[in-house]
This record gives sequence, C-alpha cells and structure tokens, in this order.
Amino acid sequence: MTPTPLTRTRRDGTLYTRRPEVEAVLGSLLDMPREDVLAALAVRDPRSPTYIPTECVVHLLRQTRYDNGDTYFGALYREVMRRADAMLPRVQGERIGERENVHAAAARERVKDAIDLKLSEDLHSPGPGLDYFEVMFADAVATLRSTSNRSFRRDSARTQPLERDAETNEPSIEVERAVGSLDVAQELLSDDPIYRSRVAAAIDSLPDNQRRVIEMILQDMPLDSSDDNVLSIRKVLDVVEKTVRNRRDAAILNIRETLGIGTTDE
Repeated sequence: MTPTPLTRTRRDGTLYTRRPEVEAVLGSLLDMPREDVLAALAVRDPRSPTYIPTECVVHLLRQTRYDNGDTYFGALYREVMRRADAMLPRVQGERIGERENVHAAAARERVKDAIDLKLSEDLHSPGPGLDYFEVMFADAVATLRSTSNRSFRRDSARTQPLERDAETNEPSIEVERAVGSLDVAQELLSDDPIYRSRVAAAIDSLPDNQRRVIEMILQDMPLDSSDDNVLSIRKVLDVVEKTVRNRRDAAILNIRETLGIGTTDE
C-alpha cells in the first residue's frame, strides 16, 4: 500500500511532505499485519530497527477512520498521546513554588487536550490539520505548547491589574512576559534532537547584538539589577535597560519566525 499524500500547503504553495525515512517506514507498515504493528508499538528505544517513528503512528491512526478496528485504534491513540506527553516538560524539576507547579500541570493538560481535539476532528472530518504532525511530530507538539502557553499568559494578564514601572509608567517586565514570549532555554531541552538543532541554529542566525542578549539570558543573567554586585546584561552591554528588552524581544520574534512558531496553526 502507498501512504496517503499530505494535502497541506506551505505559504509558497508547495505541499508538505514527510521525511524520506518516514515514507520508507510507512511503506512497510501499511503492508504489515496489525498484530505485528501492535507488537512494534511496544518498542521504546528509537535506535531499535523495529521502532515506529511517531509520524508513522499518527498516519496509521488517521487511517483507522476507514474501518471499525477499535482495539487497533485504541492502541495507536494511546501511543500517540503517550509520546506527546513524554515530550512535554515534566512538572517535577520545574517547580519553583506551588503556583508554578499547578501552572505547569495545567499547561501539559492544555496541550494534550489540543492534540486530542485535532485527532478527533481529523477522524470525523478529514483535512490537513494533522499533516504537520506527520512531518515533524516533536516540532508540532512544541508549537502547540508555545501557542498554548502564550494564550494562557495573555489571558492571565487580562485578568490582573496592569503593573507599571514606577519611574517610566511602562508595563513591567513581568507583564511583558505574561503577554507572550518564548522560553528559549526550554526549547533547547526538547526531546527531539532535530528540533534542538533548529533552535540552536535560529539563535546562531540572530544579529550579533540580539544573539548576545539571548546567550546571556541562557546563562541566567538578569536583564538588570539594582544591586551593584550583581552582573546584569545591561551592565555588560553598557546600555539602558529598555535597549536590552528591545533586543530580547526582537530576538524572540526572529527565533519564532525561523522556527515557524505562531506563524501557522499547527
């Protein structure tokens, strides 16, 4: 059997395509007895020759719309959700306080709910919505996570009094973060080595003044500090704090554009 072609198009009009290695595995999977496919789903080591890439599992799951194999569908569905869950940041280790712990757990559930909704919609009304999950599953999950976090922070900011800097009367740094940013350090912790390399390349491609700011942020250096004994990005660059923030924001926008985060609805 031949894998069903993807139908989603890029901005330049070209069709999305699966990676060659995914197409090759799919070609063999579609001719394989279902019991063998289910047995292969139990293989957890991506280095194993019998490991099924997640992009292939998504394709097989989408194809179950054409039959009534509830057992087969259930196994594929659980495996897709398990792998998506494994790619999301764990609550343990992220915890700074009880509030952050709750928010991290809620973020995981929002992303899983979004994936579940996309799967349900695709099974009932086939369309291109899941095509990118067959191209680069980890990247699609990371995009959903960033979009979900950005929406949550924006909504949270709308329900809180707007805090402003006492001297400049501009929105505080906390508010800027709430209305949407990108946790570059977290993106670099992705389980997918291809996605990590894309993030690193996006940082390397930044203009020097933006890249330096991001690199110092990744070293946990604060943007500014009133404590003369604390080294800050503003002090290192010898510029005003607003310049540091402008460079950071410009860098985040450039990284988003390079990674395609927030520019599509994957």
